[in-house]
Amino acid sequence: MRGFLVLILLLLLNGVPDAAAQDAPVVPPKRGVSQVIRLFDGETLTGWVGHEKFWSVEDGEIVGRNTDEVPVSTYLLTAGSFSDFRLTFETKLVTSEMHSGIALWGRVAPEHGDEFTYAGHLVMFPSNYGFWDLYGRNSIHQNEEKAKAAGKQHDWNHIEILAQGNRIRFVLNGELISDWREPEPERIQEGPIGLQLHSNKVPQEVRFRKLMLETFPEDRLVTLNEAAATALQTPTILPIDVPPNEPVEWTQYREAAVPDSLFAKVYPDKPFKPAGLGADEGPAFYAMLHKAAQTDDLVVRQSAAEFLRQRMANGLDGKFRERAPSVFPAFYDMTSEPALWQGRTVVLKGHVRKLVRVPAGENAYGIKEYWEAWLYSEQARNNPFLIVSLERDERMQPGAEVLIDNVSVAGWFFKLYGYQAQENGWAAPMVITKRLRYRPVMEPRGLLSGGIDPRLLAIVLTLAALGCWYAFRLWARLRIEDRERSELRSLVELNDPTPTFDNVVDNGGVLFPSEDAAGNGETSAGDLLPSNENKTTSQED
Repeated sequence: MRGFLVLILLLLLNGVPDAAAQDAPVVPPKRGVSQVIRLFDGETLTGWVGHEKFWSVEDGEIVGRNTDEVPVSTYLLTAGSFSDFRLTFETKLVTSEMHSGIALWGRVAPEHGDEFTYAGHLVMFPSNYGFWDLYGRNSIHQNEEKAKAAGKQHDWNHIEILAQGNRIRFVLNGELISDWREPEPERIQEGPIGLQLHSNKVPQEVRFRKLMLETFPEDRLVTLNEAAATALQTPTILPIDVPPNEPVEWTQYREAAVPDSLFAKVYPDKPFKPAGLGADEGPAFYAMLHKAAQTDDLVVRQSAAEFLRQRMANGLDGKFRERAPSVFPAFYDMTSEPALWQGRTVVLKGHVRKLVRVPAGENAYGIKEYWEAWLYSEQARNNPFLIVSLERDERMQPGAEVLIDNVSVAGWFFKLYGYQAQENGWAAPMVITKRLRYRPVMEPRGLLSGGIDPRLLAIVLTLAALGCWYAFRLWARLRIEDRERSELRSLVELNDPTPTFDNVVDNGGVLFPSEDAAGNGETSAGDLLPSNENKTTSQED
């Protein structure tokens, strides 16, 4: 009973822990032109709108003051709207004990009873510190104990508010009081910044001076004292390699293995607690990106093939033991057994429908940005994988709505990532990889589709036509010559039969035709030979 009373007392003193904020997703800072704006010129309220009866300038300070009742909290509002910014200023509560504050990420809400009242977020100070959702959820963050120790009730307080993405950091007199993330980022909207004069039945006065605004600032705090700045200089570094004395059961490629301790604060099977990426999951997330950068892609693919064989043999009741690896339903297995897959490698192939660049948050590895790709595989059908990659193939053009075929990745399953689609909650396996690989298929193209110079094309076609004409002429001439030779051969064979020994007579070494050559008036071969009157030897010798 005594312990229970002590617990209740501690909760009353310190406030209820922000469980929702601890589970908030990480929305990165927006990108834009960084400008330093002097919101207050020290003399007029130029650039501000509000009730003139409540707001004025005295001694180079903006004064919010009421003597009569203020039924609804009213605000002095900037004419411009802002989302990501750093606001530094000094403020002093002069009269009353009612807090003031800075309103942001919302809108003017005259429907609540005042032309210049506000609906959105409020950073409160002094008296009651904390963060408030005006006309919404009421208290969303408590920091009163720490803030009161650093703040001054009726004196000047130096404040820095750094609002980036869905994150608000609040520095009071050099002390970091709050580092909080909005668990429902859809509530955030670009809006004016407001100085609050709280509803009150008694007179009150609050003053502001030295208001400086920086749009799209660097992700750092500039007003921390030396001790607080030193405490924030070292981001969390987690081990990414399994110690040599610890066994690795799922793969023989130790370079691809990661220690289970890395995932101590990562919830693999709770995609909506938090939705997206939780603040506590950030150190492990960036450690895995660093692991991806350090590991050879071939090692990742080999270990993935090894683990896939194990899942085919043992997972899904062994139904895929004898099947081809390409038909194994990795998406279904990951969403069914996320804790078993966490930290294991996988190779995926498919097409990408969304590819965006994301600025990185604070990390110990110097990572400035990464890519998010929504990849659809053949087995997963309309269910995407969320791929987080350090690099992309330069031929892959980014965009919120793209269609890039033949993309492959080799990486580590990190967790189930919760997201909203068609007013429903869905979970996508998040896979962390070093590079998005693209293997385009060469498509047949027309002659002019590749950008060929028409004049060059005309020359090529002319030369081709001349070549064809010359080849045809050569072929035709050869055909004619061949035909003429054939006809000549036929004539020779018809008029000059081939000789035989039947019409040849042997006359002592000189061949004579069997008929008397003199009888037909032709010269015989014997007439051409010299006479030999003295020859007496007969052929019969």
